Amino acid sequence: MVLRKTGAWDIVNGTITRPAGSTRDAKAWDDFAADALVTIGLCVEPSQYQYIQDAADGTAAWDSLKKKYEKNSRANRIALKRQFYGFKHDPDQPIHVYIAGITGTARKLKAIGVKIKDTDVMDVLILNLAPSWSSIAGTLSTTLDDLASIDDVTGALIDEEGRRGDEQTSSISVAMMARQPTCWNCGKVGHKKWKCPEPRKEKDSTEKSNLSVLSDAQY
Repeated sequence: MVLRKTGAWDIVNGTITRPAGSTRDAKAWDDFAADALVTIGLCVEPSQYQYIQDAADGTAAWDSLKKKYEKNSRANRIALKRQFYGFKHDPDQPIHVYIAGITGTARKLKAIGVKIKDTDVMDVLILNLAPSWSSIAGTLSTTLDDLASIDDVTGALIDEEGRRGDEQTSSISVAMMARQPTCWNCGKVGHKKWKCPEPRKEKDSTEKSNLSVLSDAQY
């Protein structure tokens, strides 16, 4: 992004090559390339200086870093593709971990020249969801043509996580309420009859009759 802002990115990545001779355009290219070298040197960590210390300009420095970190070997491509298409959703982890795993691997593949379309990323995000998320996966699959971007899919997944969190909180609240004692005197939850702050109610005729029967049976 810094190189783009300074106007040196197209020179660094080889889109604009150096004009022949010592023309004004060639001098401008040299100036941009020299500035790019300084920019790259300021942006990378000190441990990476060894890879660019002999570079004559920004283009050479960038090429050196690419050879080190964007090696486009068959083994590297296969490993990243396997990671991308096989990344599994762990429902016990926050959904952003799953999203970052897939989108981050897609960026790595693009960096070494592998063409990954946004629709491919969207498909994998839906395809690899855990079985417990099959409902939202089915909904997104049937509406995929209406989803304009990766953000649409990730936004739907984040919303689904929020909805599930609300349902879980509600279920826990209901379970906790069910465990609390119910007062036989006032009918309220949270205390028992002998701790009831309400006036003690008279026993109805049925309860009195039952108590009488129990009393007679004891004698």
